[in-house]
Amino acid sequence: FFIIYKIILCINKMNDISEEQRPIRCKTIIVGNSGVGKTSIISRYIGKFNPLEKMTIGASFINKLEEIDGKKVLFEIWDTAGQERYRSINSIFYQDSYICILTYDITKKQSFEDLKDYWYNSVLEHSMENIIFHVVGNKIDLIDKEDVDRKEVKEYCEKIGAEVSFISAKEENSTYVDILFNKLGEKFLKSDIYLENEKDLKNKKAEKISFNDGKEEKKVKKCCK
Repeated sequence: FFIIYKIILCINKMNDISEEQRPIRCKTIIVGNSGVGKTSIISRYIGKFNPLEKMTIGASFINKLEEIDGKKVLFEIWDTAGQERYRSINSIFYQDSYICILTYDITKKQSFEDLKDYWYNSVLEHSMENIIFHVVGNKIDLIDKEDVDRKEVKEYCEKIGAEVSFISAKEENSTYVDILFNKLGEKFLKSDIYLENEKDLKNKKAEKISFNDGKEEKKVKKCCK
């Protein structure tokens, strides 16, 4: 209920802003096995990193406003639980998402195998057709324990049409994570999924103006009788 309350507050604030000032909404989901560092990545991004972060139960939601290529982009980020018992409800959060961050732990081969065999297919089945996928290999601070062949990762990314980033959420500064989200924002603003949405909004705006003009004309005619 708290998550729903936060969403309602966010929507109300957005409605109070003029159309020209309103940021571009970008719903983003981050998925992957439990323990790969999804919550840590988000916490680092918003400047609230906690090395003792607890596992996500169900899902959590945060937003952050960024300026990318001269445009204000509001990232609405959904952090989904990786535990198997929550997988049946995760699909609810995939709907209407523009970006999906597929996350694995570079020290755990199984987390990458599950990314390929389960997470990608699950999101693909329940999300929009043109959703942007981006693969993230987390925990490069443990590179001496790396258990996943990067060549294999890059070949898989080519297969699904995704880019890959290797990061560490544990780094004291947020450079890795900031670069990641900036890259995602740039890709989103150039994507078909965004351009098609903008076209629909412009058409609706034009229809609204046309409708209002018609109403005004009727008022004038009535007044002149």
